[in-house]
Amino acid sequence: MALVDYSSSDSESAVEAAPSAAAKRRKISHDKPSDEPALPPLPAAFHDLYASTVRVSTSDDPTLHQGRKRVNPHKAGNWPSHLYVEWHPTPSQRSILTNLLSALKPALSALSVDLTSFLVSDLGAPQPLHISLSRPIVLSTSQKDGFLEELVSCIKTSGVAPFDLAPRGLEWHRTQESARSFLVLRVASAGGGAADGGSGTSPVGHNAASAEKDKEASTTSNQPPQEQQEQNPQLTNLLQRCNTLVKEYNQPPLYAFKANNGDDAFHISIAWSFAAPTPEAKYWTEEIFSHSSLGRMRDEILGLRVHVDGVKAKIGNVVTHVPLPVRGKMG
Repeated sequence: MALVDYSSSDSESAVEAAPSAAAKRRKISHDKPSDEPALPPLPAAFHDLYASTVRVSTSDDPTLHQGRKRVNPHKAGNWPSHLYVEWHPTPSQRSILTNLLSALKPALSALSVDLTSFLVSDLGAPQPLHISLSRPIVLSTSQKDGFLEELVSCIKTSGVAPFDLAPRGLEWHRTQESARSFLVLRVASAGGGAADGGSGTSPVGHNAASAEKDKEASTTSNQPPQEQQEQNPQLTNLLQRCNTLVKEYNQPPLYAFKANNGDDAFHISIAWSFAAPTPEAKYWTEEIFSHSSLGRMRDEILGLRVHVDGVKAKIGNVVTHVPLPVRGKMG
């Protein structure tokens, strides 16, 4: 069969016509506003399907993870696991947190403290933040299914309905296990949750002034320690149940509260650094957070709300959402 001989003029005219058609389509799309509705948000379960990165090495290689090292090295038959509360900041909430990190980075970089944000992935995609309810633990293949079943049961009978949290302050937290420093938001119950019979959505009206008043009240009050420590009644309830469960599987608990040390250890990590925070770095962090020339940064941060409607269990690469019981449907 002979090849068909197309003239060069035919191909050139086709090439010339293509931009014209594309330009017309662009003009139409710009001139006529789209009546198509905005895409609905992805269901919460979708995030759980893609919560883990693809494994690209059969051995632990810190160069693949920004220099980070596993707390529990990979071993066949072991399932690294973690219990936590997950928070997906809204675009406006994420913008507030991004502005905070952008304000901090220049001052901290000058002190050799390089911040890496938890807000976005290496590819720039938004990432969820979390509040830990366990240390990084390890389950064997024979344990993991039973562990998850027991977790579902203890959360279902916890009596903790969905509730809200509010940031109470910004500080540095250094962990020896990972040799990293974390910039964290301390959180406390925003009121109206399971502890006081409310719906879990009432605001606390925290701002810079009220935060200072709370701090003064905690140091001068004559209330007994038990009353002073009720900053996180719902999280404490959930943590105690998680601690009891992980200890049954010979794993270390996360926090062990004493009668007089409060329950203010819960936090959300928003950035990290390998550098240990010096007193000077801590000073500038607080200075920028509290007295930023950008205006109401501290008030905006303390005004954020974190809604909690369940506990996440990550076992290996599988994430399971365990919902908190809805009031009136427990048991």
